[in-house]
Amino acid sequence: MIKKRSPILLHILAASFVVAFLINLAGILQTVESWNWLLAADFFPHPVYVVFKNAFLALTNLAAAVLLWARLRFAPVYSQVLAGLTFAWFWVDRLLLTRNPLPFKEHTFAFFTSLLLLAFVLLSAWLLEPFMRGQMDIEDNDDDDGVQNEQIDA
Repeated sequence: MIKKRSPILLHILAASFVVAFLINLAGILQTVESWNWLLAADFFPHPVYVVFKNAFLALTNLAAAVLLWARLRFAPVYSQVLAGLTFAWFWVDRLLLTRNPLPFKEHTFAFFTSLLLLAFVLLSAWLLEPFMRGQMDIEDNDDDDGVQNEQIDA
């Protein structure tokens, strides 16, 4: 059996999840470091929420990167779900939880940028599905007529 090389898109997508992990980790450290200042300034939402949100997103992003590099069959779907969840959570935070007084037209650049990143992750993960381990094993066992061969170990 010939081992297929993983595409560069797999490494780019996994590296972007590692970058997101590092950003969220830095957010945790920054929140903990300035905890007293945030409480004194009556920061909303509470710093506990910020630490929880960043910890959750950091761990899920790290898991996405590891799953992609391990090339598990469900990694692309997990990446797509995580991207959608992150997109939704970002906009709920930005518009509702932070009580941002800006009109929506001032958010258009951030909206289109985040929409572009979401589309990149969704499309990249969809394109990577055939290169995952389970998918490659199924494709290697298919005949030209689509019927799976039974492999007999000697």
